[in-house]
This record gives sequence, C-alpha cells and structure tokens, in this order.
Amino acid sequence: MSRRYAWVLNLDAELELARGRPGYVPQRKLLAQLAEHGASSKGLLGPGDLELSVVSRQLSARGRQELVGRAWCPTPMAVARLRDHGIEPEPFPSAAVLRRVNHRLFAHELGGGLPEQAYVQSRAELSAKLFDDARHWLLKRPLSFAGRGQLRAIGPLTEKQWTWVDASLKKDGLLIEPLVEPTFEVSRHGFVWPSGHCELGRVCAQLVSDRGVFRGVRLAEAAELTLEETAAFAERADIVAHALHAAGYFGPFGIDGYRYSWQGRAGFCALGEINARYTLGFVTGFPRHPSELSLA
Repeated sequence: MSRRYAWVLNLDAELELARGRPGYVPQRKLLAQLAEHGASSKGLLGPGDLELSVVSRQLSARGRQELVGRAWCPTPMAVARLRDHGIEPEPFPSAAVLRRVNHRLFAHELGGGLPEQAYVQSRAELSAKLFDDARHWLLKRPLSFAGRGQLRAIGPLTEKQWTWVDASLKKDGLLIEPLVEPTFEVSRHGFVWPSGHCELGRVCAQLVSDRGVFRGVRLAEAAELTLEETAAFAERADIVAHALHAAGYFGPFGIDGYRYSWQGRAGFCALGEINARYTLGFVTGFPRHPSELSLA
C-alpha cells in the first residue's frame, strides 16, 4: 500500500528560520498572499494526500495514525503542528541544518554567483562596496524569498534605508551583488536521500515579476540555454547536491540561475540561490511526483 501524506504547506518557512522558534509568529495576511500566489503548491499532494487543515475535520484519531507527516519545509513549527494532530513526520533534517543550507551565505560560498558578489557583516564592509563607484547594487537578507527582504541601493542610501541595513547587519549580515537585469531565469530541482544518493530533474524556465516574485514555471527548451550555460548550471547543481549532503541535509531542493545584462554585457549566473525545501516548480521539473518519494 502506498503511503498517504498529511502536508503542512508552510510557504513562510524562511521567515521562521530567520526569526527562530518560538519567536516567530505567522502573519495571517502574508500567509494569505503566499497561498494566493502559491496555489500551485497543492500540486505537490498525491491522490490520497491531505492538507493538515483538512485532517482534523475529516479523519478520526485512528485515521490520522495511518498518515505520514510531510512539510513544504520541515521547520520546528511545521513538525510541531503535525505532532499536535497525532501525525508523525517523515525523517527530517535538524532546524540548524535547515537554517544553514537555506542561508544565502551557504550558496555564496559554493561559488557560481554574480561577479563582485560579497557577503558583508558591517557598515564598513558595505560602504566599501556601495561607494566604490556609481554602480547600483542589490542587498539581500540571508533568509528571504520571492523578492522579499531585498533593498535596491541606487545612489546614496536614505536614513530609512540605513535603518533597514543596520537592522540586517546586526542580526545576520547581508548579501550584496550588482543590480543586474535578468533576461532569462532558470531552475533545476533535485532530491537528496540520507545515503547521499541524489536525483536531478530537468532545467525549467522561471516566470517571475520584475521584483522577483514567482509567477509560474515550464520546462526549458534545449536551445534556450547555450552549451556553456547548460554545462555551468549542471555542474553547479551537482556541487550543491554534494554540499547539501555534506552539511547533513536530505530531502528536496532547487537551485536558481539566470542570464543577465550588466554594463552592456551579457553574463550567466549559475547559482542565484538554493532552496533546500520543496518549491513551486518541483512537480514540473522533477521526473517523479513527491508522492513517489520516501525518506522512511
């Protein structure tokens, strides 16, 4: 008999990892917005799967014991919610591991990012980049997603912007990179088992807003990336898979990359970020449905 899963679709997982439990309080308005934009997340559910919110209304205690718990990202709050409903989650990495591998510093240290990209933890380090010349920069908080937690540094920072920067530096630092214009965005999805075995899917084309908000995904066509871009992206996916296993992570993941225009030249960023969790493009890009994947 195939397994049936009870899902927690905690699309705000990075916010919990950034703030930590029990300090994080989910924001209903934000969750509603994420659910609206992330309607395709329900495609992760298999034929017999249920969302956790439905379980308590439809199943008896005995029925819940027949389910296995699964989350978009198995954060402490997601795991606690499952257990509060009498459902034991599938094996999952620790919160410390989840925080480390979803942190932008982890991806930055693996290379493949934009030229002159840097991770800064002080005003002095940041100022040396911002005031180096008249170029524009993009500042990113290390645990952010879908275009949130970012600041465009175009010209001298205002007092309000410095307040945002200082709060970010005090807490966890910032990733700073040139403000480039993405012209074609891609993703690739994979699954790492506790043994270290990894399976990778096909390259997908990402459809996003000009602020980086996800709008959709489709399989990329062979001619949409050059041979050099394809090779660089494949190499980075393999490097990420091995690094995730070495860090103690197992489960689904995705990486983003993109072709861009900067200072009149075209370039390719082979590793924009790592999402060590399920993603909205996982079902499209991975060769098997999550219902076919087991960590038990």
